[in-house]
Amino acid sequence: MENDERRNLQQMDLLKVKIYLDKINRDFARMNKDPETILRIDVDIMMANVRELYDALLSEEAELAPAAKQEQHRKASAPRQPDPVEAPTPIASAPAPPPAPPPVQEAPPPPVAAPAAPPPLLEERPAPAPPPPPVVVEPVRPAEPLPQVKPPASAAPVSFPAIPPEAEILFEQKQAKELSEKLSELPIQDLRKAIALNDRLLLTRELYGGDNQAFDNAINALNGFQNMEQAKAYLLDHCVMRYRWTDKKHIETAKNFIKLVRRRYN
Repeated sequence: MENDERRNLQQMDLLKVKIYLDKINRDFARMNKDPETILRIDVDIMMANVRELYDALLSEEAELAPAAKQEQHRKASAPRQPDPVEAPTPIASAPAPPPAPPPVQEAPPPPVAAPAAPPPLLEERPAPAPPPPPVVVEPVRPAEPLPQVKPPASAAPVSFPAIPPEAEILFEQKQAKELSEKLSELPIQDLRKAIALNDRLLLTRELYGGDNQAFDNAINALNGFQNMEQAKAYLLDHCVMRYRWTDKKHIETAKNFIKLVRRRYN
């Protein structure tokens, strides 16, 4: 029974490890597509997934530790047979060495006379340095004035383009058929609490250009609306066209975010 429970725990921990490894590989593939524009948020997402992977590995090691301790305790409690004691081999006594002869005193060597000092060398004077080359100073030319460019008289104000029909695809709602799809549409009370840290970093980078303040303002506004029609009008006016949610690289993330917003008003 204990082996079955331990095996189930190991399978769960390995499943968690695989999930975080897939997230890390997905983040690396996304960063590798455009390595010249890697944001700080990409690095934070990668570090958060690595921490989750590290915690999963620690939990698996903690589950395996009791089994290793139980096996060690079982080996220690088993009776240990004493090793056979071998009889010491008799050692023959060696004869005593002869006494050392007395040291011979040698006569001290005669003193050596110090060598005579060499005669002083004549002082060498360095050769004079060559004179520096003459410096030619060029006259400074006056800078030419830049031409003045006058703006056109009838300059139209900058404005966002009209909302294209592709934006309506983001708000399409499919009827849930499977149980898992119905569970994913359960209502939520607060969007801020329903979004995990990793999902928050991903939504901020993909849908709001890495602007945390813009993401917080949008969540506060969406939490204050009464129905999905008000939320849709807000997203169309302030988010969809401003941050290009209809692009291919943003459309799937935008659909998932709008699906989560719809649960706020269910």
